Amino acid sequence: MATVTAPRLITAADYAQLEEVLGFRDELIEGERVLSPNAIFPHAAIIKQLERILENQLAELSAEPLLVARETGWKFHNAASGADSVPGPDLMVIRDEDAQRAIKSRRWFEGVPLLVIEVISPSERKARRLQKIGLYLDMGVPHVVEVDYTKRVVRLHTPEADSVAVYREGDQMTLPFRAAVSEIFSILD
Repeated sequence: MATVTAPRLITAADYAQLEEVLGFRDELIEGERVLSPNAIFPHAAIIKQLERILENQLAELSAEPLLVARETGWKFHNAASGADSVPGPDLMVIRDEDAQRAIKSRRWFEGVPLLVIEVISPSERKARRLQKIGLYLDMGVPHVVEVDYTKRVVRLHTPEADSVAVYREGDQMTLPFRAAVSEIFSILD
């Protein structure tokens, strides 16, 4: 009888030692290295549009200094699964003090973002997207925004919500930032 063994989970320290794979986005998700093709240009355009919207509102939204971090590694350990993760969310709103700590340590960001935004890539599997959203919420992120530019839909996930808030063309978002859904997607018109 053949023995089946589960693949060995790698730690964030192991992951940091791996060589870069050119042409692929590289993340560690619950101990598993995940490679995905680089995004197409509409994906990048939506990220830039959201970054502009957030940066224009940050001073109004909070008394504390905040920063928009783009496609950077966020290292955390999930006590429930016992695995490390280093995803690279498209955008995170983080405290300036956490950003400064990451800069000084010359390592990944290790705090808890106030907001994570993921722009859906057509090549990304739904199960993987939902896994990452669940991880973000489990780590204490109060708002996770998922943007689907192919359907022109924005979904807001929160830890306490029984359902996901869905915003479509013509809708106005007020939480966790203010934006008309049409403004988010206007870059594609």
